[in-house]
Amino acid sequence: MQKNLSIVKKLSYKGEEIEYHLSFKSQKYIRLKVVDKKIIITAPIQAEDWEIERLIYKNINKITKLISVQAAMFKINEGQGFVKIFGEDKIAYFTKNPTIDQPGYVFKIYETEQETIKKMYKKLSIIHHNNFLKVINNWKAYMNLDFKNLSVKEIKGKWGVCYPDKSKIVLNIRLIHYPIQALEYVVVHELAHLVHKNHSKSFWNYVGSILPNYKNISEILKVGAI
Repeated sequence: MQKNLSIVKKLSYKGEEIEYHLSFKSQKYIRLKVVDKKIIITAPIQAEDWEIERLIYKNINKITKLISVQAAMFKINEGQGFVKIFGEDKIAYFTKNPTIDQPGYVFKIYETEQETIKKMYKKLSIIHHNNFLKVINNWKAYMNLDFKNLSVKEIKGKWGVCYPDKSKIVLNIRLIHYPIQALEYVVVHELAHLVHKNHSKSFWNYVGSILPNYKNISEILKVGAI
């Protein structure tokens, strides 16, 4: 099998076709994730179809649950759709030719849905940067900590990142879809790295001293995770 080949394949489950995107890389294990309602598989070059399909069938309930969760985050329609903002559905308009005088959330439709989603999150990062900053400023004051730079953008595979040496925190704009408590948990988590750089017992004890119910809150971000 050619290295880095990416193909779209289908399998049957309960009378329905399930589409997945498959690419082959130099890696040891088959990896599965769901991104924007799409099943993404990366597999070793020598992996067989039956091994890949077995992994999908094994996780099919989790996959369908996660697709359902992601479908509730936003809906892109040419015309009226929606975007979930801090747990509430907000009307959003998707158009190929947006105008500056359109009210509310207005996003441009690009050639591919992937590009439309990417640009949507970039615009949401700009719109809601101050909301994220307000949350982090409230918690930094409560924790008697400080930082120099906040960046809000789309991050793959993480909700937040802290760079203690640079006093910089990066937050994932996709947190915008969840209740505000989820954002607050990630903020506390990343601010805590200014005190404890790794995930040691001391780190988690510190987080727990600030947010005693952090384990329950963090579960919000794990819904449907594979």
